[in-house]
Amino acid sequence: MILKRSRRRNKLSEISEHFADIKSIICNRLKTFSKPRKYFITMSGALCLHVALVWLLCATWGVDSQPTIADQGQCSKSDDGDEDGSKTNDDYQRLQKALHDERKRVESLQAMLRDADEKKSSEGPRNLSVALLKRLSPASNDSGRGVAIGRNEIYVLGEFSRTIRVFRDDAGFEQLRDISISRVNQPYGLIYSNKTDWLYIADYRDRCIWKLETANGKMDNLTVWLDNVTPMCTMSLTPDGNILLAQQRSSHRLEIYDSTSAELIFSLRLPATLLGSPQHSVQTPWGTFIVSHYKKENNHEQNFLTEITIGGKIVNHFNFRIGGDELVWVPFLCLDPTRELLLAADVWGQRIIVFDARTLTITQLLTSSGRGLMDRPFRLLIDEGKRRLFSQQWATRKIDNAWKDGRLDVYQLS
Repeated sequence: MILKRSRRRNKLSEISEHFADIKSIICNRLKTFSKPRKYFITMSGALCLHVALVWLLCATWGVDSQPTIADQGQCSKSDDGDEDGSKTNDDYQRLQKALHDERKRVESLQAMLRDADEKKSSEGPRNLSVALLKRLSPASNDSGRGVAIGRNEIYVLGEFSRTIRVFRDDAGFEQLRDISISRVNQPYGLIYSNKTDWLYIADYRDRCIWKLETANGKMDNLTVWLDNVTPMCTMSLTPDGNILLAQQRSSHRLEIYDSTSAELIFSLRLPATLLGSPQHSVQTPWGTFIVSHYKKENNHEQNFLTEITIGGKIVNHFNFRIGGDELVWVPFLCLDPTRELLLAADVWGQRIIVFDARTLTITQLLTSSGRGLMDRPFRLLIDEGKRRLFSQQWATRKIDNAWKDGRLDVYQLS
């Protein structure tokens, strides 16, 4: 009898620990209701898991743990077990009540999620409105190859001048200085990570990535951060501040490197069914990758977008279907996590194509309004904090062999 009661108490203790874990998880999920609606799907899945765990605990322990009438009768006849038996029954009743309360709470949260989803679906498309704030010019006779936002500064990469032009990140966008990066043979891409406070510069010709430290307002210690990358390697930041590379040519891989140590922490060979060569990739807040890739077909470069899981499974696919005189070239992407939108720069179409990032369906086209806006957009960057869009123009050669424009347009998003 004593052994049986001991086992019962152990089971009740285990149930209590499970309830504590579940309650903590649900409380943490509840706090995210004040955040953007992008968490709702994640929360819904988590709550379903919690419900399953609760019912599993009830089915597994509830029947076996409840004292039977015979047990209660035997307990009452035991001189040394009355107090323990009563305490066990009280614990069981208390946990049963906690189970009932948690079920009600989960049901309430699920109802809130359903209401939020219905409201979200009734709101219609999440269109962006853009208003031009400023046009920033590159160095003379130069071609822009990247833009990044650091600590109160904006960095614009010039390919032929091999400089980084620095602007103050305020309403005036004052030009502060030009930083020489002459050791970089052919600059091809630029990103900044808050995690390290470094700029990362892709070098097309030397097949490496450089890092430039920006701590304390100083720009020094330009060193090779990662070598032996493919020539057309493109970069983006993961949600946790590491570096995602889309390796082109024969590799056709997505790789994530620790932004500090340059240690390879993830590698995925793209599925054979994914046509052509990857141009650029971004990682979504829900963990998948969206890849812009192209394939030459009938003297045309046909462009595609594909969403892939970390296991290499294709989730969504979009085919731009080039035909006739229509030309589409989508070299770079950027995400708007707040609205769960994907922006794709269509250079030849002179527009930015906006997709629902969850489904890869087109929701909007951002085009010129007669003032040269959206003229050959090439590199894109969204500043979530200040709700701004940076669109760097693709520079083209004039007849006199000079490079045409290549400016950086800054838009306010709403």
